[in-house]
Amino acid sequence: MQLKTQPISVCIIAKNEESRIETCLSSIMPYGFEIIVADTGSTDKTKEIAKKYADKVLDFEWCDDFSAARNFSLREASNNWIFMLDCDEFIKTIDLEELTYFRKHLSDSVGSVSRENLVTKNGVLTLDNTDYTERFFDRRLYRYTGCIHEQLTPVRGKEFPNYLLKTIIEHTGYDMTEEARVAKYNRNLTLLLKQSQQDSENPYLYFQLGKSYEMIRDYAKACDYYSKGLTFDLDPELAYVQAMVVSYGNALLNTGNQETALGFESIYDSFCTLADFVYLMGNIYKQNQMYEQALEQFQKAIGTPLCKQNGSNSFLPLYQIGEICELLGDLPSAVSCYTQCGDFAPAKERLSILKNVDV
Repeated sequence: MQLKTQPISVCIIAKNEESRIETCLSSIMPYGFEIIVADTGSTDKTKEIAKKYADKVLDFEWCDDFSAARNFSLREASNNWIFMLDCDEFIKTIDLEELTYFRKHLSDSVGSVSRENLVTKNGVLTLDNTDYTERFFDRRLYRYTGCIHEQLTPVRGKEFPNYLLKTIIEHTGYDMTEEARVAKYNRNLTLLLKQSQQDSENPYLYFQLGKSYEMIRDYAKACDYYSKGLTFDLDPELAYVQAMVVSYGNALLNTGNQETALGFESIYDSFCTLADFVYLMGNIYKQNQMYEQALEQFQKAIGTPLCKQNGSNSFLPLYQIGEICELLGDLPSAVSCYTQCGDFAPAKERLSILKNVDV
């Protein structure tokens, strides 16, 4: 194993990850970080593989608490500066000079990274969306709280500065079979419901409950929890708040409540810099057959810089404009929009149908 040169420890918790942990750990090796793996009860070859890369592979007795496992890994690290990673993630790009600057000049802050979520579409691992997650910090100032969907929390209880690093990680944790998806989110729901009974004033928990029900396609219950989460006085700049608003709107549309979703007009000014929200408003208007307003929103979404769902500011609104053009009988414009969608499968399907129509 190479000599460690960075005063940074990468901490990972693992269980039965033999199919993914090698990709994760091999992506870390070139950077000279200490690697700590806390295993929570693997029965496969996870530990055996981890020992080829990690400085420490430790056993942690699982207690239905992800924060407890993460905090254990923090305590076992040799360095105070921690980079937290999961087995289903791997480093895409990292700027070591930036991490050094951060440690020296922003030592009380937290560094967030861009996480590209990959899923298989048409047999190809494809970018689905990008989120931002807090991963780089001084363990003397922060710890994890919450039994699931754990959050980094300042030890002193005050708000912390947060900066987006150039580091990008890729995440395959959402790329799973339907059976595995249902099992995972049912497990999550059990822990989240238990935690919400103890912490009923935490809107982030309601967001995660809504997301879990959405992932098993129970959109009605998802709406209930998103709605509860949004009753709190929330900062619209927070990433999870933005995600909750967009997810709530989509869940309303999936349950046929498009008229209720028109109420999102009242929060438009707070979220209209996000392409995902503008695209959502286009879909809300479209499902309410308000085509002029829908076209305006889809046009605005195209090119809006801030975008988390892949395609929300490009091929997705273009496709919706194409559909509206078809509905209104403007087939040449529909073909033009579908063509601009590139390899987006639904657009290619529409083009194959329209090629037999006199446009």
